[in-house]
Order: sequence, then structure tokens, then C-alpha cells
Amino acid sequence: MIARIKNERGTTLMETLASTIILSFAVISLYIGILYADKQVQRNYHDRVAILHASGELDWQMYCKKNTKKFDLFQNRSVVIDKLYKGRLLKGLMSTSLVDNFESQSGFVVPYSVLEISVRWVEPGDNEERKYVVREDFY
Repeated sequence: MIARIKNERGTTLMETLASTIILSFAVISLYIGILYADKQVQRNYHDRVAILHASGELDWQMYCKKNTKKFDLFQNRSVVIDKLYKGRLLKGLMSTSLVDNFESQSGFVVPYSVLEISVRWVEPGDNEERKYVVREDFY
């Protein structure tokens, strides 16, 4: 009987079950991490595209102001943020707003205009509205 207790060839059912559970937790954690990273990469890409749309529009507005002496203001212009699966498009809305202000420095009053360009869209998957605003002051 003592010889049987010292015999440790092979694995027991408990050892196999414990290693299977540990391995399955590791695989599930890795899978969740990959899904989260992919979603973050997609969200960051959408953010970059929205900022590029807004900065490109800001360049256009600066060109219009310089050459025609007025801004090309609009509300809720549709822009494409991303091409999704099966030909669907993720669209956003871009708007402009202009506010006139005054700044006083050393007794002088300096008028200036604040141009804001905003891009907003609903992020797919979590139905959260995202918004980026680019602002420029014109003296």
C-alpha cells in the first residue's frame, strides 16, 4: 500500500480540471482584450477622421475669409466618417458657428470673431454621441 502512495505517474482528474480552468480564463481574457483594443482603434480612427474634417473646413473658411471677406457658414452638413461593413456608411454632421467678441488690451478695444466648427456622430456599437470642436480666432 505504501508503494501505491509514492507512485506519482500521470495526472489526476483534479489537476487536469484546474489546468483547463486556468487555460480557459487566459484564453477568454485574451479574447476580451483583443475585442476592447479593436474597438478603441476604431474609435480613435473615427476621432482622427472627424478632426481632419473639421480642420479641413477651417482651412476652407480661412480661405473664404481672406478672398471674399466673409465666411461660408452652414448647419448640419453631412460628412462621411467611415465605411462600415456591407457598404454602410458612418455619417456625421458638421456645423459652423461664428461669434463676434471684443478684447481690450492697454486701453484699446480690438474686435475679433470666433469661428467654431463641430463634427458630431453616433459611435456604432455603444450608441454614444461623439463630438469634436475646432476653434479659431480671427482678428
